[in-house]
Amino acid sequence: MAYLNLMLRYKSDFIVEYNERSSSRSPTLKRGDIDWSQSRIIIFPSEFTKYQENAIGFKDFAIELWEVHKYSDDLLIFNEVKSPEIIKESIRTIAKSNPDAQKVSEEIRVYTEEDHLNGVDDNVKELYSELKSAILTLGNGIEMRPKKHYIAFRRKQGL
Repeated sequence: MAYLNLMLRYKSDFIVEYNERSSSRSPTLKRGDIDWSQSRIIIFPSEFTKYQENAIGFKDFAIELWEVHKYSDDLLIFNEVKSPEIIKESIRTIAKSNPDAQKVSEEIRVYTEEDHLNGVDDNVKELYSELKSAILTLGNGIEMRPKKHYIAFRRKQGL
């Protein structure tokens, strides 16, 4: 929560840093150019703390943990660490008692499949269900990742 809170508190510093580091051919960013609601923290630690491992157990918390393995010839392998829990609690349950956590949970949004299907015509829901089933039968390790404007399907690496 501290990482996200820092980022949201210092948005302008992130924009300045981006603008200073980007090439002259890249467009300059302005505050209104960024949708901060889709921000997430991605951590690549050498080893995980219990706090980090517990943080990914929430269903709507925008944090990811990744293991990085370096092999010969500078080959890098990235593996996302997933929570072993199937039923995940909402971060909003603990955010009520923590002002920083409440601010982050109000500004950052993790979308669900239900968010996209609420209020949608039944025919569209049926078509989506058929398409989703067809995609998921393409092989093992395909996961669904709802985003703000769409639902992404991706195949996990190594499968």
